[in-house]
Amino acid sequence: MSDRKTNALDRFAKENGIAPLPSLAPLPLPPPEARLLGELVLPSEDDPNELLKHRFLCRGGGLLLVGPTGIGKSALVIQFMISWALARDAFGLKPPRPLKSLLVQAENDDGDLAEMRDGVMRGLVLTPEQRDRAGKLVLVVREDERTGFAFVQGLLRPLLEKHRPDVLWIDPALAYLGGEASSQKDVGAFLRNLLNPLLREFNCGCVIVHHTNKPAAGREKADWQAGDFAYLGSGSIEWAGWARCVVALRSVGSHSVFELRSCKRGSRLGWKEADGSSPAYAKLIAHSKEAGRIFWREPGPDEAPEQRSSKRLPLKADVLAHVPIDKPIAKAALRSKANAAGIALNRINGLIAELVAEGSLHEWRVPRPRTNALRMLSRLPPSPEQLIAEASANGKSDPDSHRDSNGQKTCACQSCPSAPAQTHTPLS
Repeated sequence: MSDRKTNALDRFAKENGIAPLPSLAPLPLPPPEARLLGELVLPSEDDPNELLKHRFLCRGGGLLLVGPTGIGKSALVIQFMISWALARDAFGLKPPRPLKSLLVQAENDDGDLAEMRDGVMRGLVLTPEQRDRAGKLVLVVREDERTGFAFVQGLLRPLLEKHRPDVLWIDPALAYLGGEASSQKDVGAFLRNLLNPLLREFNCGCVIVHHTNKPAAGREKADWQAGDFAYLGSGSIEWAGWARCVVALRSVGSHSVFELRSCKRGSRLGWKEADGSSPAYAKLIAHSKEAGRIFWREPGPDEAPEQRSSKRLPLKADVLAHVPIDKPIAKAALRSKANAAGIALNRINGLIAELVAEGSLHEWRVPRPRTNALRMLSRLPPSPEQLIAEASANGKSDPDSHRDSNGQKTCACQSCPSAPAQTHTPLS
């Protein structure tokens, strides 16, 4: 192990109150060397650091594979490893040469893995010689006890030292994090301080399998576009930020057909739409039609789910429709009603602001004891009585509280600043 990598791990152990391993010597961490930009050299066509074509994934980098639970991510991982061991393209992800894989996983026993292996090998129609070659380049380990520092140093390090794979697979991420998935500190420490030094030291890439969040109560994800899908993984943004590339497996409303989407650096894969020229960032993959065979395949044209009609963008009128004609409504209640009708929360405030600016809605505040004022909205301007009540609740007379939303005076008082609230005379 280099002095620099040794010290990165020793420093992490010390900062987090972990007893350092005997092999970690406390040496000063030297800074990296700065290089001139003009001296950097473009990789060659046969770049040995390239793991997936067009530099989608290279040694020292990570790929985040994201998908919901129970749809076959582990089987897809087995299929990727077997295909890449034979230098085969797997749904548009192609290695430049045969790759050796090391899978560390926590969810499947030996019987599960054997079923997936046999299903994939039958589905790929491999010859006995191909099965033998692939079998010698894929190693699997089951670990469901160690997490965090103990997982990386006590398990990954000796395995990488012994087997020297091209690609390390970790399935699933949450089984080994040993911290909060939504904590940037915990996720960043695991990925950047613990895992990255090993990837560089052993010159391999890494694929981390990660779960998506539980289905959201709102409908925000229906509005997601392009790179938004890189953030499908549960928890901190750091998962996607660390990953060199992100691939997501998503439901499209079918029990057997799913969408495989390249969410980050997808243009490097060179996927094409049906016209053969337009770049594509998603394709459909499907479970095997044969009962009992665990295998992913490309579906036929007749299996594609019906395309969902594009969602109409919400309009101001869609929000205004939830405001009563003859009485005010609390802003929070209006947001709740509009969201329940399918308008994303991040759009509602902007539409309300536009309605207020054009005069279609009027907004004011009703003070409440020991808490924030209640924001109210109405199609009609607030009455003088409502404004006077607001001033009374504040325990003072504010001249601005006797004006409507357009700044017009709403009372006949000659000296609003000093007059008690109860003496205010509304304009007739």
